[in-house]
Amino acid sequence: HAYEAPEARVRVFHPKGFEVSIPDEPGISLFAFHGNLNEEFDGLEAGRWARDIPRAKKGRWTFRDRETKLNLGDTLYFWTYVIYNGLGYRQDEGAHV
Repeated sequence: HAYEAPEARVRVFHPKGFEVSIPDEPGISLFAFHGNLNEEFDGLEAGRWARDIPRAKKGRWTFRDRETKLNLGDTLYFWTYVIYNGLGYRQDEGAHV
């Protein structure tokens, strides 16, 4: 069957900061996170956050933001991109409320 990018996990920290990550697995060579706060994407635009994560740490590929405060009612919209065995795979239309 076809490869599917792992589902991203979102963790929100208080008073500020958040992280989005996927589990490491053999064959993954890059994880990219693209996110917006309270603004949906129009297609595959870069977004407020657009970061390539070149290596896994402690078994996860993780994007971290230590400064942004997420308030009750905020929505984090995102899409992710994984390079697996040399080919790119997206997970679109992620949202965390």
